[in-house]
Amino acid sequence: MSRADLASGQVIRMSLLFRVQHLVLTVLLLILAVTGFSLMYHDNALAQAIIRLEGGVHNRGIVHRIAAVLLMANVAHHLFYMLLSREGKREFQDLIIGRRDIDDFLQSLRYNIGAAAEYPLFGKYGYKEKFQYWGASVGTVLISITGFMLWAEEFSMRLFPKFVLDLALVVHGYQGLLAFVILFFWHLYNVHLHPSVFPMNPSWITGKVSAEWLRREHPLEYEKLKEEGLL
Repeated sequence: MSRADLASGQVIRMSLLFRVQHLVLTVLLLILAVTGFSLMYHDNALAQAIIRLEGGVHNRGIVHRIAAVLLMANVAHHLFYMLLSREGKREFQDLIIGRRDIDDFLQSLRYNIGAAAEYPLFGKYGYKEKFQYWGASVGTVLISITGFMLWAEEFSMRLFPKFVLDLALVVHGYQGLLAFVILFFWHLYNVHLHPSVFPMNPSWITGKVSAEWLRREHPLEYEKLKEEGLL
């Protein structure tokens, strides 16, 4: 951390590369959601209006496929980043779900119903962030695989019986809907609209959060940085 960061009481939480990956993922998922749901619910008047804005069904398909290819490229880049870079390896270790995360989840439930006296203490990532990350990762892989099967329909039909493609269509559509609901509602609330950070957590833009916020929301990470002399 630089002297300016220390002087301003800011802590680096997201690197520039991580922020770029996050922004690209956000934009591509929005494009895929709009172009995908307009076809999935094509009988809806709003969906028909969106398809017209996209230039018709053919152009909608082109935009959807381009965004899908870029999404898979972003996922591949993220995978190499997490497994091969020094920074990514540290992030990967922090994001692994362990027994403590399950215990923290259960303790938070007990706390919310008044059966526990204390809310669990979190490190850099709590169980919410980890569940969201791995849920989004698995969902993106499922969407990519089923989307490729539907895109290469003739090739897929030579490998699989028709019911597999029918299942892929259902999984692709509803997994996309689930991902949209979780990422753009649950994630949006927890990261930006929650009272502890409202109106926005600035780390996705600046990469930094205040040391005071970190002390309140991720006290174990705060103590770790203090021990390392970074606070």
